[in-house]
Amino acid sequence: MKLNDQYQKINDWLTHIAFGIWAVLALWFFQERLYSDSGFFLSKVVHYESFWMELNRFMRIFSQWLPLICIKLGLPLKIVLLAYSVGHVLFFYAIYWIGRYCWNNHQIGWLLVGTQTIGILHGFCAPGFELYYASGFLALFAIVLNTNDFSKKHQLYMFLLVITMVINYQLIIFMIGGILLLHFARYKFQYWKQYVLVLLAVITCFVIKQCLTAHSYEIAKMEQFVLNLTERGYNYGWNNYVKPLFSFYGMYYKEVWIIALITFGFYIKERRYGIAIGYLIFLILTQYIIALTYPGIRHSRYQEQCYYPLIFVACYPLFMDLSTRFTKKGKQWFSIAIFSLILYRFVLISMAIEPFTHRVNYMHRVIETAQNMEGNKFIMREDWWNPGFCEPSFTLGMESMLLFGLNPDRKTIQIIRDTEWLWQDSANMQTLQDTNLYLFTYRSFYDRTDSIYQHKSVNKKYFNFPSGKYRYLNGWVPKLDSIETLRKFLTIKTYPKGPYPSNSTENILIKLTNIGSKSLNSDQIRVAYHWWKDGKVFDWEGNRNPLEVDLLAQSDYYQYIWVKMPEEPGQYELQVDVIAGPILGWMLYPARVPIVVN
Repeated sequence: MKLNDQYQKINDWLTHIAFGIWAVLALWFFQERLYSDSGFFLSKVVHYESFWMELNRFMRIFSQWLPLICIKLGLPLKIVLLAYSVGHVLFFYAIYWIGRYCWNNHQIGWLLVGTQTIGILHGFCAPGFELYYASGFLALFAIVLNTNDFSKKHQLYMFLLVITMVINYQLIIFMIGGILLLHFARYKFQYWKQYVLVLLAVITCFVIKQCLTAHSYEIAKMEQFVLNLTERGYNYGWNNYVKPLFSFYGMYYKEVWIIALITFGFYIKERRYGIAIGYLIFLILTQYIIALTYPGIRHSRYQEQCYYPLIFVACYPLFMDLSTRFTKKGKQWFSIAIFSLILYRFVLISMAIEPFTHRVNYMHRVIETAQNMEGNKFIMREDWWNPGFCEPSFTLGMESMLLFGLNPDRKTIQIIRDTEWLWQDSANMQTLQDTNLYLFTYRSFYDRTDSIYQHKSVNKKYFNFPSGKYRYLNGWVPKLDSIETLRKFLTIKTYPKGPYPSNSTENILIKLTNIGSKSLNSDQIRVAYHWWKDGKVFDWEGNRNPLEVDLLAQSDYYQYIWVKMPEEPGQYELQVDVIAGPILGWMLYPARVPIVVN
């Protein structure tokens, strides 16, 4: 009894600590966690000061209630953004609290934290995904199902949980089915009434969808899924898909498959051979369904969301079924092992966030410069984007306003991609040059009809967004007619961190200082570099990096440049230099910094 109590205390403490670390990371990286749809939906909440759901996915309420309360209380925008980021953690912590202290389930915490970290890297920066939230309810559903209590109260719980999950994200039916199959494998038809109840709940969801809440986007996705399943012939051969998929697993999902192999091994040890084989088949089937919805193999935030069912399906049997039958000492070691794995994943997530941090820092760098520029609405040339930064998604304009709104006393700066700007037809572009209008987002693959706003509709509580025309960040000042102007007024400092891997391409921070009285045209200037070794030029020219903005007079500007490292290890010197086109040529800035290449 004492050993059991000791296990429970250790397990509880480790679980609480894991949630605590998760919350700290969410608060620390709150700006990075505004990426893509996450920033889009929060922007809507801030502007409208109300809940914002699209595609009739009401699950978004659980990610929006806390920041909305902060908005209604008139709290600063920074508090709103912090509340939005940590609210995702609090949702899962509340689910854990219910499962642990209402149903006395000790495993649910590890399932919740584990499936939000194992196999998740870039997805950490887009926490509002509906399937993440639905999986929390799925964990509760599994607990209620495995109580094997068919009282009216438990019937109601199961019915409402299934309705909540399926009506928001239909793919979760497949994950519910996996949990039911595992339950059926143990009890056969003993609890058939629960299965019938779940089926009725699913049918109810489809009736509600068809009659009341069906959205054209969801209908189109389901039709596409059926088309891929029945007609489209993807080439899933060894070289075209399977071999690259295994390599992809090895880079991003090795922990998932290690858990899968451990699970398979435990089922074999228990002589539950049918469940062991069924588990592997279900994993393969999960990957097949993923391939029908996401046929490519490329790591991204969206890819991680599409692969999320694989994470849940792989982890659930070990975390919620097998671990319940471990010895008391085995349970203790299991808790320590999973906690250690989650700590390791938190470290990986913190490292993988660097491209998102670069992206946020880019927006902050631009605001510092744009505060001294004419206007407040700017267009970024997307083909100039630094490859080492996380890609500028369609929400860049909304995220930039949120980040710049952190200081409401300064004018709010908006940056949009030229993808949005050039996507508009000529009439729309002319309309948008009305100084009283601005682009919130372009109309995407589903109908976002409220893409253009009037300045008077902006939330003045958080934004100081004066009217003005759109202009490119670059090319608004006169071009140079002599390279001597650069040599006289431009200085460059380089801040390498090294050592760097050989033959890699790395971001290196530089500071450009214009001490002259005239601004420098960034359309005309590129930042490149020369490699020196043993006092001689080793490689004259590397990548030519564009300047992110026109370099204002009497100002500094920090930015990263993309530098290709030499192929051979050794001691080198890097000479960052500027070239002003083929006519004016190289500035020949003399400073060199030592670089160690491993």
